[in-house]
Amino acid sequence: MIHEKVSICNKLGLHARASIKLVNLAKRYISEIYIKYNNKTINAKRIMEVLLLAASYGTELEFMVQGEDEQEAWSAIHELISNGFYE
Repeated sequence: MIHEKVSICNKLGLHARASIKLVNLAKRYISEIYIKYNNKTINAKRIMEVLLLAASYGTELEFMVQGEDEQEAWSAIHELISNGFYE
């Protein structure tokens, strides 16, 4: 299981378009992918849960990824977030 923290670095935070990109990317992988923030743990493959995080610029999110393709999944998610969701 991978436990990693990452900060949201795009100015608009985890808004609708960025959330959709994250969810669509997470759904490509078999691994379970969860995000922990403000004592809530949500499924990264569910758009409503991701949107309800309301994570703004600079927010630190903790990702938990577990499954047979966890390393590949985490690398792709980390790259997406680190690159500001390519916006």
